[in-house]
Amino acid sequence: MFQSYIKVFNKQNRSKENNVINPDFLKAIELKKYVKVTFFSKKDNAVVTKRYVPLDYGPSKKEKVPTDRYHFYNVEDPKGFYTISVLPENVQSIEMLEDAFDPKEFIKWSPVVWILPRNW
Repeated sequence: MFQSYIKVFNKQNRSKENNVINPDFLKAIELKKYVKVTFFSKKDNAVVTKRYVPLDYGPSKKEKVPTDRYHFYNVEDPKGFYTISVLPENVQSIEMLEDAFDPKEFIKWSPVVWILPRNW
């Protein structure tokens, strides 16, 4: 069922650059697994690789232009947890890792509204 959802969602959500949602990202949400993401960071002005909780894919409410992007939760920063959003064209790779996370540890806001369906 989840595989058919991936195919339908990717067909309906191709960006201007013909990007599709990374299958490891979708599978990691389903299985509650961390991901290793390599992307160009505007903040660092460099390509970085970090470990995140995959959250969602879609427009950011914080941006003026509602462009689809990957949303991750950074849980390893010494300054605290926060959400990071990355445009698909800035993502070089997303790899699902073996270690699992418990959403209850991180999702403390309400209401919780997801764009991508999930069982958590």
